[in-house]
This record gives sequence, structure tokens and C-alpha cells, in this order.
Amino acid sequence: MSKGKLEDNIQSLSVGEHIRMRPNMYFQKCYDEKSLDSLVSEVLCHALDEYFAGVCNEINITVAKKSFTIRYNSGMSLKLNSGLELTDAEIIMTKIMACSNLKKHLEVGKEFCVLGLATINFASQSSSLVTVSKNLKGNFSFVDGETVSADIEEYKNEAEWTEITMEPNRTIFEGLYFTYQGVKEKITPLRERFKDLKINVIDETIAE
Repeated sequence: MSKGKLEDNIQSLSVGEHIRMRPNMYFQKCYDEKSLDSLVSEVLCHALDEYFAGVCNEINITVAKKSFTIRYNSGMSLKLNSGLELTDAEIIMTKIMACSNLKKHLEVGKEFCVLGLATINFASQSSSLVTVSKNLKGNFSFVDGETVSADIEEYKNEAEWTEITMEPNRTIFEGLYFTYQGVKEKITPLRERFKDLKINVIDETIAE
């Protein structure tokens, strides 16, 4: 293949395609540890940002063998970004670095947002986001990190919350799974550091 054609092929790759074709550049920790456990703490970045803002004080993590769900008591912004014609929530889930750049607290972006939600989303065969914020409820579903459905409706409820479920791509992470004990160990430093943040880990690995 000529140099010109090779460059054209490289330029035509989307970010998501690059992540799926070169997963070692992003997820070497998973391969070294032979598990997916480290991905869970990476997805807590928005919840921790809300914790530093004095809003979020409880996170529930449900661990299955091939997927995980986090739910916390704070909403993700459903404000429309006029430049991209997307809500902040969808931008965080689908645009690289947006997760870190939209943080209220920059130190959270630097310390707890190494990969970012979009990177993990692009490496997931399916994922979903449900969030309640300012009397709106957003329901989003994704395949390979791309939005396949987005619905926002009025939701008259004072309580705000967010729930994110991700199932990493089995082709990328062949033979790697989540473990209840491993996720608990990854969460332990956060529990010790943030005493007033309640983090629950629920084991559903046996159910699969």
C-alpha cells in the first residue's frame, strides 16, 4: 500500500474505531491485571465531581461477570450544547476528553478521569445512561459508543440520580471479566479517602 493510501486510511478512522483497533493503548491495565475491575472506578468520575460539589453522597455499584451498573444520587446535566446540538450528558458519554473538560472541579478530571467515560463507552458493545436533572429525565442507549436512542422527557421529581450500565466488548476483552472482590479492592482507597461518601458494591457475578 502506498504511503498516501495508508495516510488516507488512518485519517478515515473514527475515534471509536481507533480505540477498538488499538485497545492496548487505552486498556493495558486490564490486560496486565487480567480483569476488567479497573474500569469501574474510571466510570465514577462524574459521581466524584458531584461529590466534591456537595451533591452526591451515595454510589451503588452492581457487578456482574460481563457488565456493571453504577447508580448515584446526582443528575448529569441535560442542558443542550448549542455548538454540538447535544446535551452535556450525551457529550460526556460520546466525546473524548469531554468527560474531563466538563468537570466542575479540575482536580477530579486530572485524578479520576484518566480514560474518561467516552473511551470506555467506545469499547463497550452496549451501554445505557438514565439520568434525572432539573425536572428532566434523559434516557440514552449506545452501541460501540455511538448513540442509538436518546429521549428526554419532563420528570417532576425533586430527587436527582444517574444510572450508567456498560457491557465491555467481548472481542476486545476476550477472556477478561469483572470480579466482585477485585472491584471492592479498587473501591477501598476511595472509601478510605472519602469517609462521608457511601459506596456500596453489590455482587451479581454468581448470577451469570
